[in-house]
Amino acid sequence: MNRLLRKYSKLLLAVFGTGLMVVFLMPQIPDLVSRFGAGTTLVASMGRDGTTITARDWDEVRNELQFLDRMQGVPGGLPPLPLVGRIDTPEQYYLLVHEAKAAGMIGGMSASGLDSESVLLLSRQTGFPPALIRQALVNRSGIARYLTHVVNAGRHSDRRLKGAGRRLFDAADTQVVSVKADQPSSGAQPDEQAIQQQYDTYRDVEPGEGEHGFGYRLPNRLRLEWLTIPGDAIDESIRQSDAMSDRELMKYWRRNEATHPGFEDSNEIPESVRNGLLADLRDDYTDNLSRSITDRLRLPRRGFEETGGYLVLPDDWASRQVSFDQIREMLRDEYQLEIEPVFTSGDDLITLPDIRDLEGIGQARSDKFSRFPILLQQMVTDTKELGGSGLYPVQQGVAGPIMTDTQKNMYVFRVTEADGARPPATLDEVREGVVSDLQRLAHYEELLAQVDDMEQLSETEGLETLATQWEVDPPTGKVFQKYLPGTVEFYLSQGMQPQPAAANVPGLLLQDPDVVEAILASTSAIDHETSVEDLDESDRILVLPSEQNLAVVAVRLVNRRPLDRDSYLKLTTQNVIPMLVMTEELGGDLTRLQDSFTVEALRDRHGFVFAGNEGENANATADLADATN
Repeated sequence: MNRLLRKYSKLLLAVFGTGLMVVFLMPQIPDLVSRFGAGTTLVASMGRDGTTITARDWDEVRNELQFLDRMQGVPGGLPPLPLVGRIDTPEQYYLLVHEAKAAGMIGGMSASGLDSESVLLLSRQTGFPPALIRQALVNRSGIARYLTHVVNAGRHSDRRLKGAGRRLFDAADTQVVSVKADQPSSGAQPDEQAIQQQYDTYRDVEPGEGEHGFGYRLPNRLRLEWLTIPGDAIDESIRQSDAMSDRELMKYWRRNEATHPGFEDSNEIPESVRNGLLADLRDDYTDNLSRSITDRLRLPRRGFEETGGYLVLPDDWASRQVSFDQIREMLRDEYQLEIEPVFTSGDDLITLPDIRDLEGIGQARSDKFSRFPILLQQMVTDTKELGGSGLYPVQQGVAGPIMTDTQKNMYVFRVTEADGARPPATLDEVREGVVSDLQRLAHYEELLAQVDDMEQLSETEGLETLATQWEVDPPTGKVFQKYLPGTVEFYLSQGMQPQPAAANVPGLLLQDPDVVEAILASTSAIDHETSVEDLDESDRILVLPSEQNLAVVAVRLVNRRPLDRDSYLKLTTQNVIPMLVMTEELGGDLTRLQDSFTVEALRDRHGFVFAGNEGENANATADLADATN
């Protein structure tokens, strides 16, 4: 045997050495094979020339986006991108990088904005390799530059930008008098034909949305009934119960002598001990009280079917339900609670905003369906008859959850009638409003004929005299400014389109951007070197019609706060003013631009196609999107 081993030792060494090497490498073989295959496995193709994207390329894309996704979701992390906000899928990321690179917006490694030490620190914090972090940040900064240039593609001269900056950000301190149309001086009533025509035109229009704010569509309305169980009455009921007898008070005092000292030295029970035991008993008492009320109300509807989160009520439910008077009697007999009779919201239906004005219950809330208390107004918004979703099980004829307020009062409520938003069934439902609107319209025509007189009186006698003569409220101070710089910065930091400030005018119900624009345009037209105090009174007075409100607005310029040079340079450098100019040119809607950078638009633009059939492509896209979230 030894002679045989010596003879074939080299051969045996080669065979067994190879075998040992194979065994040693076996655990790494799948990874080595996958790495080799990743460089050749086709994931997708793009463009007319069929540019290929391998699995290795795609892994890099996914890993970079996973890092960026983590950085987008932390406070103080990466801000939202223009037009896109947040990149959601590897596909979108890859194609945006492709477009940014083609536009020459992808810079070198210094474009990441971080030095080597910061990158290493970020690597330790996130677990991603430093090279990946640096490349991901370089790509994202290139995408940001590219999208910013898209937003600011329109070329604007310095002169135009300065003018736009003043118009958009100048502030005007003013005094305002609003003369609202009411009734024509003749007191004439509109004829029946005009009333019918007005009704037919605006019958199905929301109030405030038609011409001059006309609109007669009825909102969601309802009627409520409720019982109020005062917190004081609950406390008194607990005090009169056996749970607060002298014996129980002494036992409580002994157990809590550390909190209420003096047990051994006094025979008189202090008020602090009574209040302490009352506080301990109150939660259990109110829980028991709530269960008793709820069980009594639920008893007649046990076994009822549900659909969409609401009960299916029988036709005779009105005669079977437990009345609140019966609940009131139960509270008196079982809990010695003397409470007031049933309250109602009135004979007429009320709108949802009116609920908050109801005394007591208007501010009541419940935490039964949410970790955060839900106000009554929010809860009844989900009423079944008002098109509710079933999130809160409120429906006509069924008592809702017991509500409480900050004074520890309890409320048992029920919607007794609900009428969903709809056009009026007949003219008579809204006749009063139609007639009033026609009278206001006639009076508005009279006011327009008096604009010159109003302007002359304001210039010579002042706005106080104008208000007195036209019997309206005295002048009100108001600062007008179309965009507030701080608000604009907030919108941009959240990746949202900046919105102008509300165009509210003192004394008027509806906003009127045209009036505000006219005031600011007149203010911006004043030379920077000219002081407002040096202006003639005629140059400080504006009298403007507000067609939306059927009113005339008299304005006196008190002071102005023009956009200063530093603020202008900052807003221009940040591309805020060019962006707002373009937004106005597009009618305030950037949807068309935003739609150009969705996944679907990018894929169509570049002919991006995943390898495999359409079903596999869809699954691949979904899987890759999930991997980043």
